[in-house]
Amino acid sequence: MGDFTRRSSALSRRAFLALAGGAALASTGRWQVSAAEDDAPLTAETTYGRVRGATVNRVAMFRGIPYGGPTEGAARFLPPTKPEKWCGVRDATVNGPQCVQGPGNIFLNPPLGGYFSGGRRDRLELATSPYSENCLVLNVLTTGLRGKRPVMVYIHGGGYASESGVLSLFGDRHVREQGVVLVGINHRLNVFGYSYLGGLSDKYAVGNAGQLDLIAALEWVRDNITNFGGDPGNVTVLGESGGGGKISALMGMPAAKGLFHKAIVESGSLLHIGDPESATRAARAMMAKLRLTRVGDLQKVAAADLFDAGGTNPLEPGPVVDGHSIPRQPWEPVAPAVSADISMIIGNCKDETTLFSLKNQALFHLDERELRVALVNAGVPAEKVDSLLALYHRDHPKDTPSDLYFRIASDRGMRQHVAQQAELQLAQGKAKVFVYYFQWSTPVLGGELRAFHTAELPLVMRLAFYPESEQLSRQLSAAWAVFARKGDPSQQGLEWPAYTTSQRATMVFDAGKSEAVNDPDHDERLMLEKMPSGGLL
Repeated sequence: MGDFTRRSSALSRRAFLALAGGAALASTGRWQVSAAEDDAPLTAETTYGRVRGATVNRVAMFRGIPYGGPTEGAARFLPPTKPEKWCGVRDATVNGPQCVQGPGNIFLNPPLGGYFSGGRRDRLELATSPYSENCLVLNVLTTGLRGKRPVMVYIHGGGYASESGVLSLFGDRHVREQGVVLVGINHRLNVFGYSYLGGLSDKYAVGNAGQLDLIAALEWVRDNITNFGGDPGNVTVLGESGGGGKISALMGMPAAKGLFHKAIVESGSLLHIGDPESATRAARAMMAKLRLTRVGDLQKVAAADLFDAGGTNPLEPGPVVDGHSIPRQPWEPVAPAVSADISMIIGNCKDETTLFSLKNQALFHLDERELRVALVNAGVPAEKVDSLLALYHRDHPKDTPSDLYFRIASDRGMRQHVAQQAELQLAQGKAKVFVYYFQWSTPVLGGELRAFHTAELPLVMRLAFYPESEQLSRQLSAAWAVFARKGDPSQQGLEWPAYTTSQRATMVFDAGKSEAVNDPDHDERLMLEKMPSGGLL
């Protein structure tokens, strides 16, 4: 998991994180409010005051609603507080702030920006948010303020270092077609949300501020979503990449119990989180960079300086076993009992690692000999390479050597993590698990990226840039919404059996044909189980 977003892409680090984490934003149509709609603005009640939104493509949209109080100065690194109440009607028609982070916007990259935006021309305008430590805001999209619709809460990725919940603003088509309420959360990230200082001062014994922000947002949903047409008793969290990692950690947090009822983890099966000893060493190193000797002085450092001192690894700092907010490793050696009743969708993409390998173009032009060398360099035991490749050549005879390299890299990393997380959750015997495998090789960058990390995310939100992916997008969007509604993603024309350790039914999503397959790549799975995991890469 430590190389979840390794720096090996031709994109800039921040541009990659934007893509990997879910700032890959998109929708159809321009941001428009008709004259009639503008004459009748939407207002909704919250426990802190009234908010005014706007209608966009027949969906009511509220942006930047506070769910927590200030988090700078004396509140830095501490658990979130409740927001102050306000008088009158608060404007909720512009983006709220996102956490302080480095520069980068995937929409400035034409090939990838087009894919993730569905070709939307105003994507840059809608993706723009100010940066601030005071970033505890959320967005709500709904087809009406009355009713009792299933609620889908999007937790963004970008490792634990960057991005925001702004993708939710581009989900109007998903909301409109599926009749769900969609919520997107901004929260503290990087050094502001995931520094662990409990080893330096009892004042900070309760760590994981960024995770506690997510819990505060889910508490807001519980207390307020009824006024936006949502059902607080039917909440599903979903997240890709780092967002899936955050959800995996949330499932081991006692304070989150009862706040969500189903979970969707896309290419983010986090099975091991940080330990307090390593996190404390990182905190000391950060203080040394800032030439500080008293931990309390960290609250006085300028935000930009603190961010610069926090390091550049998007996964460090991350969630930590602090003994309070997260009492133990959530998924080791068993799944978290506190979320044993949470049914899950878990899955990954066929070519997770292409996105991280663009700087190493040799991997995209391998011959058979070079494939063997590349696999050994990636950690496959040399004595196992020939037997492993014999299986892959047998079952995937049309794959080129480079195709096989990326397929194997994903299988021995994220795909193994998916199976392990599914088995651990099933072992508790209280919930269903549904596993998927996304194998549509996209035309992005002339097809070079194949079925890359995060490739299914815009399709879930009904953002189909390529006409050939329209039906696949409909299937994904409907399956996610049906699961949110009733806990089973099967739909007409697409039966998706629950995963079991005996059958291992897996929904294989593809633009040509999506279907459930029992234990795909069975022999390869058994062989890889006996080898060291490759992490994501």
